[in-house]
Amino acid sequence: MISEKELKDLEVIFTSQQHMLSTIHTRVESVEKSFEGCDETSREVGHAQKLLDEVLADIDLLSSDDLDCLDNIDAEIANIYTTYQNQLVKEYSRIEFTDWDHYLKKCMIFNLENDLELFTPYESFLCESDLNKIKLESYKVQYKWDQWDYLFVGLAGFLAAVVDHFIVAIPKDMTSGKYIGQKGSSLTKWLQSLELPEWLQKWLEETAKVPYDNTGGSSHRIDTPGHDPILGFVFGIIDIIRGSSTTMKNGKINIVTGVAEGKGLLEALVLQLLHLLSDVATKRGLPAPFASVFRLLDVGSFKRENGKTATISQLMGWMYHHGYDMRHFVTMSTTPATIEIILRMYILIRTFTEGEEKVSNISSNPKYRSMLLSAHAIASASNVGKVYLGAGNPLAINYAEWLALLRYLVPSIKYWVFDRSRFEIEHMEKISDDEWSKLLENGTNLLEKTFESDADAVTLKE
Repeated sequence: MISEKELKDLEVIFTSQQHMLSTIHTRVESVEKSFEGCDETSREVGHAQKLLDEVLADIDLLSSDDLDCLDNIDAEIANIYTTYQNQLVKEYSRIEFTDWDHYLKKCMIFNLENDLELFTPYESFLCESDLNKIKLESYKVQYKWDQWDYLFVGLAGFLAAVVDHFIVAIPKDMTSGKYIGQKGSSLTKWLQSLELPEWLQKWLEETAKVPYDNTGGSSHRIDTPGHDPILGFVFGIIDIIRGSSTTMKNGKINIVTGVAEGKGLLEALVLQLLHLLSDVATKRGLPAPFASVFRLLDVGSFKRENGKTATISQLMGWMYHHGYDMRHFVTMSTTPATIEIILRMYILIRTFTEGEEKVSNISSNPKYRSMLLSAHAIASASNVGKVYLGAGNPLAINYAEWLALLRYLVPSIKYWVFDRSRFEIEHMEKISDDEWSKLLENGTNLLEKTFESDADAVTLKE
C-alpha cells in the first residue's frame, strides 16, 4: 500500500516525466510532419544541385573576390549546428538518477523552473484531451451551477418573495390591537367568500355526520385531527370506525369512546371525505394541514396583540380564529408554486435545448434539488423579514413556504452527510472498461513513439 508521502513524491516525479515525454511527443509530431513534405524537399534539393552544377561548370570564370564571401562559411555552418544542438539539449532535459532523494529534489527543481502544476500519478498516462474528458465527466462538474442557474434561482426566489409580500400578505384585515391597519390578502378574501350551493351544503351536513364533530366550541375543528385535510384520513377514519372522538389541545391527546356507532372502512372513508367537503366552505373553514399537531406544543412564551403571552398551542388557536385556515393555506401556496413553476420550466427547457437526458424526477437530482432549495431559502428569508416588518404578526408566517423549504432541506442534509461520497464512487464506476482502455491506450502510444524516436528517457532503479 502506497503511503501518502510516497504518493506525493510520485506526483512530483510523474509531473517531471510527463512534461519531458510531452515535449518529446511534440517534437516527434513535428518531425513526422516534416517527413510528410519530403517530396517537396527533394525537389528543392535537386534544384539546388542543378544550380551548383552550373556554378562548378563556370568555376574558371570566378575571381578571388567572388570567393571572399565563402571564407567563413564553414564556421557559420558549424555555429548553426552548435546552436541547434544546444537548443535540443536545453529542450530535452535529462535528470540523472543517483539516489531517490537526490532524484526527487532534482524533479522538484525542474517543476519549479518550468512552472509545472502537480497532478495525480494516473494523469501522467493521459493526454490533454483525455484529462478534459475526465473533467467533463466528473461527478462534481455535472452538478456545478453556471451563470444561468444562479440567475434563475435568484429570479425565482425574488418573485416568490414579491408574491408573499403583496399577494399572500395576511389572512384578513386587522382592525384592532397591536396589528391594526395591516391589510389582508385579496385572494384569501375571495376564497373565503366562496360557498357551496345551499342545497348541497345542507345535504352534506345531514348526511356526513361524524363522531369527532360533537366536541363543540368554535375551535373544535383545529382541536380535532379528524378535521385536518391530511391527518383526517388517518385519525378521522379511525374515529368513525371506532365511534370515538380524538382531540388535541394544550399539549394533550384526549380520546372519548362510545360517542357513536362504529362504521365499516369503506363507509368511513366516504363519510370522512363528505364531511371535510361540508366544512371547507363554512365561515371558519378547515384548519391548515397539520395545524392540529401544533395544538400539542404547549410550550413557548409569545407575546400576543393584547400584551399577554401564549404558548405555540394557544397561538395556533388564535391564528385559526383570524382566518389562518385551509383557504389561506391555498393562498400561501402561491409562493412556493412560483418557485416550482419558474425553475422547473427553466430546467425542462434547458435540458431539451441542450440535448441532455430528460430528468424524470427533478427533486431527486442533487443539482436541481439544491437550486430549488436555494430559491425556497431566499423566499423563506424574505418571509422572516415580512414578519419582522409586520411587528411580529404570526399571521404573516407563510406556512406553505416553510413546508416547501423543509421538503428540500431534509433530503439535502441526508445527501450532504451520507450520500454524496457514495454517489461519487458510483459515478466513477459507471466509466466503462472500454473507456479506460482508450484513455490508457493513448498513454501507451505516446511511450511507444518516444522509444521509437530514440529519445532520452528517465529510468527509475528499483
